[in-house]
Amino acid sequence: MKLIRKSLEKDQSGDITLCPEDSEDLWYTYNLIQEGDEIEAKSMRKITKVNKDGVAKGQSTRKLLKLRLRITKIEFDPAGGSLRINGPVTEDTEDVSAGTYHTLAVELNRNFRLFKQEWDLISLEVVDKAVDPENKAEVGAVVMQEGLANICLLTENMTVLRQRVEQSLPRKKRGDNSGYEKALQKFYETVYTTMRRNLTIDKLKAILIASPGFTAKSYYDYMFQRAVTDGDKPFIKSKEKFLVTHSSSGAIHALEEILKNADVQRQLADTKYGRETIILDKFFKTMNDDEARAWYGPRHVEEAVNRGAVSTLLITDTLFRSNNIQTRKKYISMVETVRGSGGESLIFSSLHSSGEQLDQISGIACILSYPLAELEDIDDEEEEDE
Repeated sequence: MKLIRKSLEKDQSGDITLCPEDSEDLWYTYNLIQEGDEIEAKSMRKITKVNKDGVAKGQSTRKLLKLRLRITKIEFDPAGGSLRINGPVTEDTEDVSAGTYHTLAVELNRNFRLFKQEWDLISLEVVDKAVDPENKAEVGAVVMQEGLANICLLTENMTVLRQRVEQSLPRKKRGDNSGYEKALQKFYETVYTTMRRNLTIDKLKAILIASPGFTAKSYYDYMFQRAVTDGDKPFIKSKEKFLVTHSSSGAIHALEEILKNADVQRQLADTKYGRETIILDKFFKTMNDDEARAWYGPRHVEEAVNRGAVSTLLITDTLFRSNNIQTRKKYISMVETVRGSGGESLIFSSLHSSGEQLDQISGIACILSYPLAELEDIDDEEEEDE
């Protein structure tokens, strides 16, 4: 994401102009915008000229216009990489009157200007992360079994399936396996070329190769034999980034179990995704071993924060997308309070498996510095204000 312009007042109102460059940036944008904000961007609209009686004259034409909308509806499709915003136009233009509803698609490599009454802590953190190029380099993964490979990219905020490779392999035969071996080598070759096309190896912190049995190790050996044959020195130098590990299948959902592997967690310890996985596992372990030091649910966590007992706060980005301003401010206040007292606040992405798991237990949890068994008496039935 490119930061084009930033203009904020002392009361934190104002506007920021950004330019999204990839699908990850659309995710950041989705987490920035809220109903009630205003957005200005160029958008295509069908224009029909009318006479003084309001009757259409001539054919409609599509025209690229710069429009400013008050946001009333947001639709994000992470798989399709699309973000659409709907709302009334707030300023008259030559072709569109104020109050007319329009749907605007946030497009890659096209600036948009976002206006907020208050750019709070979380909003500004999202902007800072979005424009920091270091946040782009995360983890690649090839989850495979014989005849199937899912090539994935695990960014700071989402898991993206870049490409799936499927290929039929003949059965092994007694005595003569030449047909099977030839097909298997062809499969490895396809996976390798597809992986190189879809993953920028030099920008990734780690690449996981996982499978049941010995498929991952065989593919790993093939990759580096191929690199030696091709004289691909940069790829050979990246060897330490690769980690071969076990999975129960080649399906993409196997990533969840892969990321719980101790060797994988050590390899990914300095990535946001790896850190989230480790902390969530620590929360569940603490809840089993010392339940008075691990709590979840808005009211239990809020009370623990107010008592200054929280060492680690776990919260999903889902909660910050609340349309209720007071609810959003409450969660922001918890994050600030924990950080202010020397604790750690981790904001989990709901598009990662760790964030999905946290969402299933209310989206907020905490690990305490000391046990608070009395929190058990709190009723955590939250009002339906979200």
